[in-house]
Amino acid sequence: MKTNIETDYLIFVSSDGKKNGYDIFTDRIKKNLWPIYVKTPQLINVKVEKKIIFYIAGNGANSQQFVASAIIDKIVDQKDTNSDPNQEFKQILFNVKFRDLKRFNKYINIKDHIDKLNFIKNKKYYGLYFQGGICKIDEESYTYIINKI
Repeated sequence: MKTNIETDYLIFVSSDGKKNGYDIFTDRIKKNLWPIYVKTPQLINVKVEKKIIFYIAGNGANSQQFVASAIIDKIVDQKDTNSDPNQEFKQILFNVKFRDLKRFNKYINIKDHIDKLNFIKNKKYYGLYFQGGICKIDEESYTYIINKI
Protein backbone atom coordinates (compact mmCIF):
# COMPACT_ATOMS: atom_id res chain seq x y z
CA MET A 1 0.00 0.00 0.00
CA LYS A 2 1.32 3.43 -0.94
CA THR A 3 1.37 6.31 1.46
CA ASN A 4 0.09 9.70 0.40
CA ILE A 5 3.63 10.96 -0.19
CA GLU A 6 4.41 8.26 -2.75
CA THR A 7 3.55 8.54 -6.41
CA ASP A 8 4.32 6.73 -9.64
CA TYR A 9 4.29 9.99 -11.62
CA LEU A 10 6.79 12.84 -11.47
CA ILE A 11 7.71 15.97 -13.35
CA PHE A 12 11.41 16.66 -13.85
CA VAL A 13 11.88 20.39 -14.22
CA SER A 14 14.65 22.10 -16.14
CA SER A 15 15.00 25.80 -15.45
CA ASP A 16 17.33 28.56 -16.52
CA GLY A 17 20.85 28.33 -15.10
CA LYS A 18 24.12 28.95 -16.90
CA LYS A 19 22.08 28.19 -20.04
CA ASN A 20 18.36 28.43 -20.67
CA GLY A 21 16.27 25.59 -19.30
CA TYR A 22 15.62 23.96 -22.66
CA ASP A 23 19.32 23.76 -23.51
CA ILE A 24 20.02 22.23 -20.09
CA PHE A 25 17.25 19.67 -20.70
CA THR A 26 18.72 18.84 -24.13
CA ASP A 27 22.23 18.39 -22.72
CA ARG A 28 20.98 16.05 -20.00
CA ILE A 29 18.86 13.98 -22.37
CA LYS A 30 21.72 13.59 -24.89
CA LYS A 31 23.85 12.12 -22.09
CA ASN A 32 20.86 10.25 -20.60
CA LEU A 33 21.99 11.50 -17.21
CA TRP A 34 19.84 13.72 -15.00
CA PRO A 35 21.45 14.97 -11.79
CA ILE A 36 19.47 14.75 -8.57
CA TYR A 37 20.71 17.16 -5.93
CA VAL A 38 20.98 16.71 -2.18
CA LYS A 39 18.04 19.02 -1.32
CA THR A 40 15.75 17.99 -4.19
CA PRO A 41 12.13 17.59 -3.13
CA GLN A 42 10.47 14.25 -3.85
CA LEU A 43 13.66 12.22 -3.31
CA ILE A 44 11.52 9.44 -1.81
CA ASN A 45 9.81 9.07 -5.18
CA VAL A 46 12.87 8.99 -7.44
CA LYS A 47 12.98 5.26 -8.11
CA VAL A 48 13.26 2.87 -11.04
CA GLU A 49 10.03 2.49 -13.07
CA LYS A 50 8.58 5.88 -12.13
CA LYS A 51 6.93 7.68 -15.04
CA ILE A 52 8.34 11.11 -15.84
CA ILE A 53 7.19 14.15 -17.77
CA PHE A 54 9.78 16.83 -18.50
CA TYR A 55 8.84 20.48 -18.04
CA ILE A 56 10.84 23.55 -19.05
CA ALA A 57 10.52 26.38 -16.54
CA GLY A 58 12.09 29.82 -16.74
CA ASN A 59 11.79 32.41 -19.48
CA GLY A 60 14.01 31.11 -22.28
CA ALA A 61 13.24 29.14 -25.43
CA ASN A 62 10.43 26.58 -25.08
CA SER A 63 9.76 27.64 -21.48
CA GLN A 64 6.45 26.96 -19.72
CA GLN A 65 6.04 23.76 -21.72
CA PHE A 66 5.95 20.01 -21.28
CA VAL A 67 8.45 18.61 -23.79
CA ALA A 68 9.00 14.88 -23.25
CA SER A 69 8.24 11.77 -21.22
CA ALA A 70 10.27 8.79 -20.04
CA ILE A 71 10.55 6.05 -17.44
CA ILE A 72 13.34 5.93 -14.86
CA ASP A 73 15.58 3.04 -15.87
CA LYS A 74 18.53 3.29 -13.46
CA ILE A 75 19.82 5.21 -10.49
CA VAL A 76 23.53 5.90 -10.97
CA ASP A 77 25.85 6.64 -8.07
CA GLN A 78 27.24 10.16 -8.31
CA LYS A 79 30.87 9.05 -8.01
CA ASP A 80 30.48 7.32 -11.39
CA THR A 81 29.60 10.60 -13.15
CA ASN A 82 30.84 14.13 -13.54
CA SER A 83 29.25 17.05 -11.77
CA ASP A 84 26.57 19.06 -13.53
CA PRO A 85 28.20 21.98 -15.33
CA ASN A 86 24.89 23.87 -15.36
CA GLN A 87 24.54 24.10 -11.59
CA GLU A 88 28.02 24.48 -10.17
CA PHE A 89 27.05 25.19 -6.54
CA LYS A 90 24.67 22.27 -6.03
CA GLN A 91 25.88 18.96 -4.67
CA ILE A 92 24.75 15.96 -6.73
CA LEU A 93 23.37 13.07 -4.69
CA PHE A 94 22.93 10.68 -7.64
CA ASN A 95 21.96 10.66 -11.32
CA VAL A 96 19.02 9.14 -13.15
CA LYS A 97 19.05 7.32 -16.49
CA PHE A 98 15.89 6.88 -18.58
CA ARG A 99 14.33 4.49 -21.04
CA ASP A 100 11.38 4.92 -23.40
CA LEU A 101 12.22 8.60 -23.85
CA LYS A 102 9.69 10.30 -26.08
CA ARG A 103 10.28 13.89 -27.12
CA PHE A 104 6.95 15.45 -27.95
CA ASN A 105 6.47 16.48 -31.59
CA LYS A 106 4.43 19.44 -30.40
CA TYR A 107 5.24 20.87 -27.00
CA ILE A 108 2.39 21.41 -24.56
CA ASN A 109 2.14 24.94 -23.22
CA ILE A 110 0.99 24.84 -19.62
CA LYS A 111 -1.12 27.99 -19.94
CA ASP A 112 -3.32 26.30 -22.55
CA HIS A 113 -4.08 23.36 -20.25
CA ILE A 114 -3.72 24.59 -16.69
CA ASP A 115 -7.42 24.23 -15.87
CA LYS A 116 -7.19 20.48 -16.59
CA LEU A 117 -4.17 19.83 -14.34
CA ASN A 118 -5.36 18.67 -10.91
CA PHE A 119 -1.96 18.83 -9.21
CA ILE A 120 -1.94 22.63 -9.60
CA LYS A 121 -4.39 23.88 -7.00
CA ASN A 122 -3.66 27.61 -7.30
CA LYS A 123 -3.77 28.22 -11.06
CA LYS A 124 -2.69 31.87 -10.74
CA TYR A 125 0.64 30.87 -9.14
CA TYR A 126 1.29 27.67 -11.10
CA GLY A 127 5.06 28.34 -11.21
CA LEU A 128 5.31 27.53 -7.50
CA TYR A 129 4.40 23.93 -8.24
CA PHE A 130 7.55 23.47 -10.34
CA GLN A 131 10.13 24.71 -7.85
CA GLY A 132 12.89 22.43 -6.62
CA GLY A 133 13.57 20.38 -9.73
CA ILE A 134 11.06 17.57 -9.22
CA CYS A 135 7.37 17.68 -8.42
CA LYS A 136 4.61 15.15 -8.03
CA ILE A 137 1.82 14.86 -10.56
CA ASP A 138 -1.36 12.86 -10.14
CA GLU A 139 -2.19 10.02 -12.53
CA GLU A 140 -5.12 11.88 -14.11
CA SER A 141 -3.01 14.95 -14.94
CA TYR A 142 -0.17 12.74 -16.21
CA THR A 143 -2.57 10.88 -18.50
CA TYR A 144 -4.10 14.14 -19.70
CA ILE A 145 -0.67 15.49 -20.76
CA ILE A 146 0.41 12.21 -22.39
CA ASN A 147 -2.85 12.08 -24.35
CA LYS A 148 -2.24 15.59 -25.70
CA ILE A 149 0.81 14.49 -27.66
